[in-house]
Amino acid sequence: MSDRMELDPTDDGRNGPVETVLPIADWLPRYDRSWLPADVLAGITVAAAVLPEGMAYASLAGLPPETGLYAGLLALVVYVFVGTSRQVIYGPTSALAVLVATGVGSVAVGGSPTEYATLIGATTVLVGVISVIAWLFRLGFVVNFISESVLTGFSAGAALYITATQLDKLVGISGASGTFFERVGFVVTHLGATNLPTLGIGLGALVLLALGERYAKRVPTALIVVLLATGLVAVTDLQRRGVTVVGRIPSGLPPISLPTPPTGMLPDLVPVAFALFLLSYVEGMGAVETFARRHDQRVDADQELLADGLTNIAAGLGHGFVVGGSMSRSALNDEIGGETQLVSGVSAVVLALVLVFFTDLFTTLPETVLAAVVIVAVAGLVDVPELRRIYRLDTLELVTAASAFLGVLIFGMLAGVFIGVFVSLLVVVGRATYPNTATLGRVPGSDEFGDLSRHPENERVPGVLVYRVDAELFFANAPTIRAEVIDAVNDRETPVSLVVFDMRSSPTIDLTAADMLASLAEDLDERGIDFRLAEADGAVRDVLTAADAAGPFDDMPLNERVVTVIEEWKEER
Repeated sequence: MSDRMELDPTDDGRNGPVETVLPIADWLPRYDRSWLPADVLAGITVAAAVLPEGMAYASLAGLPPETGLYAGLLALVVYVFVGTSRQVIYGPTSALAVLVATGVGSVAVGGSPTEYATLIGATTVLVGVISVIAWLFRLGFVVNFISESVLTGFSAGAALYITATQLDKLVGISGASGTFFERVGFVVTHLGATNLPTLGIGLGALVLLALGERYAKRVPTALIVVLLATGLVAVTDLQRRGVTVVGRIPSGLPPISLPTPPTGMLPDLVPVAFALFLLSYVEGMGAVETFARRHDQRVDADQELLADGLTNIAAGLGHGFVVGGSMSRSALNDEIGGETQLVSGVSAVVLALVLVFFTDLFTTLPETVLAAVVIVAVAGLVDVPELRRIYRLDTLELVTAASAFLGVLIFGMLAGVFIGVFVSLLVVVGRATYPNTATLGRVPGSDEFGDLSRHPENERVPGVLVYRVDAELFFANAPTIRAEVIDAVNDRETPVSLVVFDMRSSPTIDLTAADMLASLAEDLDERGIDFRLAEADGAVRDVLTAADAAGPFDDMPLNERVVTVIEEWKEER
């Protein structure tokens, strides 16, 4: 077993109450000093990525650039103590930033910049509170109800929408707003107002960033581009030629205070906070699970709820905005070779030093460069191979991905989140209501029965219908199954005298389904058709008995094999 595996923060060695809430109490005492150089190098490299991206994502959220650094710093500090993943880096992300802007922006219409920032801070704290409450109730499983197809579609739509929000900054015009199509349409119809120096710097930054992303992933290309562009504007007259810069960034560590929104506005922020919570947690867990699989680690979904909650509470109190697990920065950390959560601590120290001593370096940073940083960063959200795989494999999955994709483009990010969640739940309900079923035939030369639709060479037993449901039996699918059995009986070319319900793939049953089976047995009996169960588990038999629904099956051994049930039936006749 490798040293990295021995530091798994979710292993069985961490079973005390303190270690459960604060994983650092488990891994820090076992920290091997030989890992320190790798952690320091990874931490500095990650900080070099957080600096330009944090400022860029603050711009996405409609906030001053320092707020992105505040959010990144505080998220990193908190995750060192409560995070379970050694690879995942928490901080601002592009999707969360734009969802903050669209969600809170709809509430803060007509308000001042100060009020807008206060609302964002309050929303961020709310996100954290929702996440902590979810942790208290152990709701980490909720992430399982959002399918990968929905996330793939949502991410692709988010990438295009976020790109559209940056086009006006890239070409040096202003005034774009609304949905993806409205923003693109505005830029296209106002291309005559393009500021050529701004466009030149932006396109140059795009080229350099794209080359760095492709050929030098370990090099902090974004930070280098930011510093080069800042220096260029500082020694030229490009500002006077219309190139917009970020301006002075206040020095010092983030001020800590509780954001207090205007009276009566807090309820309006709750649905926005809930959408941000879902996106933040899903993003974070996506990164955690990705690297857990890569390094054969266990995942503690509930502990990550606490980590998500506390990082967001800290970011909100520190005048930042909503944070989550960053896949790109986590991948960078993993590629550099970071060993533990100490990487986040080292990155936090670097950010703190920049905030205290070096903010003046970024005064002449062109906004078009931040737009380029965002556009290149979100390009990775479009997973073309996965979209192709979905297209090839499953029409339903393609529909769910497309609904999330179009939801973001047509209605915006906030609506896109809820559309994605709704479609995911709809798919779950649909699959539960209409489970996979099969009519079975006897495998030639054996006593086994298999799906006739997949193996037409299987033999039908004359006068017998063998039916199987590949799912649990409960209230949602009971009516569907009952109707399907009746239809299967009616559709047989030869009269059916026996229906055998193979229960091998249905290990549980509820009251509604038990009553359905009893009712089905009675209806078939009125038509002169016997109805019997085969291979029913003890749990199923217990429910049938407890529900007083076992009447039609009282004299039958319900756990026998299908072939045995058929042979005994023939003997009885």
